[in-house]
This record gives sequence, structure tokens and C-alpha cells, in this order.
Amino acid sequence: MSGWVSTNRQAFERDVLQDFCMGAEQLEEQFARLADDGRLSFAVLKGLVGEPMNKGLLWRLKDKAHHLFRGEEGGFNPAGLLLDWTLGYIFHETFKLMEDAHQRQFYGPMLGDFQGRGMPSAAAELLRDLDDIQAQTAESMRREAARLARLFGLTRRFFCLYFQGRADHRPLARLLHDRQPLLRSVFREDHPALIAAVYGGEPERLHIEAGHSLLESARPEEARAAVDRALRINPENAAALELARLVETGGPAGPA
Repeated sequence: MSGWVSTNRQAFERDVLQDFCMGAEQLEEQFARLADDGRLSFAVLKGLVGEPMNKGLLWRLKDKAHHLFRGEEGGFNPAGLLLDWTLGYIFHETFKLMEDAHQRQFYGPMLGDFQGRGMPSAAAELLRDLDDIQAQTAESMRREAARLARLFGLTRRFFCLYFQGRADHRPLARLLHDRQPLLRSVFREDHPALIAAVYGGEPERLHIEAGHSLLESARPEEARAAVDRALRINPENAAALELARLVETGGPAGPA
């Protein structure tokens, strides 16, 4: 791991989780489209994958995961290595899906055009074989989408393992607080498990840590909203009450 990544480790960890959620959200929209009409948007998939000189979201995510999880400090981290594996696999499966979408979107219509031109019988018979190949491509797309959906489920669980007991992780708390709709949408039934893994029996700690981060960023109104959410969960939490005092007095934020 490079010194720069090591110094900014928590920010990298937050970014990896956020990028996974953003990529999964876009891909799941494509899966719904595939289920509805058998089509995918090549442009969307191309944007997620990108190219060597202009990497897309999933390519950058794969690279971040390699930098972050390979050669981790503190020795062997199974959850980190498994995340590195699944995030890399998601990129390569999406790359294959992108290629299939390109073939379906641009090559498929050409077959219909050929058939409409009144091909000689020998060529028409061969065209039927090309139709079979197109059907196989469509089936490949469905299989790849199913593999990706399964990978998303496993990756969510690996994130729960990776962030277990990391209640003092303020960049993570900010992500969970600020982008709760995104996290809920992607993690679905695993969202409560993620919160429980990080914060145990103190779910209000999420909003306390986020509130401290917001106060440090000179955003007192948002910090007040965060501490209000914490106090709605547990009105007696001493750390939340102290943060509320700091927000009202404009005092410095410190460790929760």
C-alpha cells in the first residue's frame, strides 16, 4: 500500500463503499430494463467501464480496491481480500456485459436489415444460424446480469464484515448519514446488518460521528440535524447530549 493511500485510508474505504453503491444502483436499473424488454444501454455500461485513458466508475473502483486491500497494514484481512476479489470480478463481468450489449444494440438490427433485402436461399439459411448466435448473446446477457446480482449480495455482506466494529470511522458515518437513501436502496435487507455490524447496540453513534464531522466542517445546521436524529434514537446518550451542547455553543468538536 502506498504511503498516500495509507495516510488517507479511511477516505479510501468510504470511497470504495460509495462507488460500489453508485455502480450497483446503475447496474440494477439496467437489470430491470433487461427484464422488461431484453435490452441494455450500451452507453450506460460504457460509462461505468470506461477505457484506459478515461476510466469509468467501476474501473476506478477496481483500482482503488487493489490499492487498498492488497498488502494491507496489520497483516491478513480476509474481508478486505474478498472485497478486492468481488469488486474486481464485478468490473470484468460488467465489461463482458457491455460487449454483449454492444453486439445486441448495433449488430442485431443489421440482421433484420439483411433479412429484409431478400437474400438468396443459401444465404437466408445461414442467416438463421446468425439468429441463433444473437439468441445466445441474449442468454449470455441474462446469465451475466444474474452473476452480477449475486456478486452484489456477497459484496454487501463482505462490507458488513470489513466495517465490523468501526464505530469511530467518521468518513464512513458521514456516508451512511448523508447518503442514507443510496445505501438503503443498494443494501436493502442487508442495510440493518451493516448498521449493526458497525455500531452494535448503539445505532445513534452513526449520527453522533456524522454530527462531529459536520461540525468540524463548519456546517452547524446540518450537525444539529444529525444530533437530533441521534437523540430521537436514544435521548439519554451522553455523547449525543454533549454534541448538542457543542452545536449550540459553537464549541470545538472532538472525539465522540
